[in-house]
Amino acid sequence: GAAASVQALLLLSSREALATMAYLPVPMFLLLVMLFHIMEFAFVAFFHANDLGFRSLMLSPVPMGAYSIAMVSGLAEYWLELQLPSLFWPLFWIRTLLLVVGIVAGLGGWALRAIALFTAESNFTHLVAYRKEASHVLVTHGVYSCCRHPGYLGWFLWSVSTQLVLGNPVCTLGYAAVAYKFFHDRIPDEEAFLVDFFGEEYLAYASRVPCGLPGISNLHA
Repeated sequence: GAAASVQALLLLSSREALATMAYLPVPMFLLLVMLFHIMEFAFVAFFHANDLGFRSLMLSPVPMGAYSIAMVSGLAEYWLELQLPSLFWPLFWIRTLLLVVGIVAGLGGWALRAIALFTAESNFTHLVAYRKEASHVLVTHGVYSCCRHPGYLGWFLWSVSTQLVLGNPVCTLGYAAVAYKFFHDRIPDEEAFLVDFFGEEYLAYASRVPCGLPGISNLHA
């Protein structure tokens, strides 16, 4: 009767809601990626206008197409999980929680990187600076008073969060490992140049302000 019809309608609505939530992670993932690249381009436009070009979108931040491979891998893992309903649906509410956490952490990481870049202005460059420019100053205020590499910390949080949004266990761990390895190789070299550029000023700064990513820097607060 009427009760059965209402129950059937509620069941159908519930299934439609679940189906909608199942595909929501991909638009959220693409939104986080889009915000990142637009911000990177805007930063270069504001503070390194002479270098402005297609590469300013940071679509190839690491060599050999590794970034593109990582993006495709994340989407592929999500698609494969959708093809395994016995695996996907029992964990649906956990995946929904990861989606929410991923969006919040991803936006937080993106915002931290954006604040870091626009605080440092022209003193921040996408490539490690091997020579000190006349205009180069050591930035220690704002978010740089909390950690020495807020831009890198923001990128790390943002990149890992894109995979939390998709609920990808393999790529979440993979992104975290690769990003950590990247900064583990980059930060000590960069800080060696900063010590060369600023001497005791940078050493004093490093002695009171943490790196931001643990276990990486050779200089410790």
